[in-house]
Amino acid sequence: MVPGSLSTMLKLVTPRRYYDRDYLRRNAAKIYGGAFGRDLGLVDQHFQGMTGTGGLGYALQLLAMSGWTSLPWLPLIRQPTLVLMGSDDQLVRPINGRILASLIPRAHLEMIEDGHMFIVSRPQETAAVIEAFLSRP
Repeated sequence: MVPGSLSTMLKLVTPRRYYDRDYLRRNAAKIYGGAFGRDLGLVDQHFQGMTGTGGLGYALQLLAMSGWTSLPWLPLIRQPTLVLMGSDDQLVRPINGRILASLIPRAHLEMIEDGHMFIVSRPQETAAVIEAFLSRP
């Protein structure tokens, strides 16, 4: 994947955003972008629903992000595929969605005008895009 900025990615070294509300509030815009960068009420609401993460599991997730790629297998996907991306995603930059959509033969890319957490901050819009895709002939 094409990563976010170095300063954004360095904020992922620790799972602190899962258990320190003030840290998440200070860094939500840089980590997630979109509505999470503008609406601290949304950040607080999301924080209340999160549960912590274990150190080993978190480390393995970071390791997988940094060293594995599915790119060689993407052209083998034959199913129609919806690729959803947040246009202001600070973690998984929108270029990654364009790469996926260009390599999957029957892919359709939709950009949601939001950040990484668009499915939380724009659930109705996201559901409508998914429903429209699934309803296509």
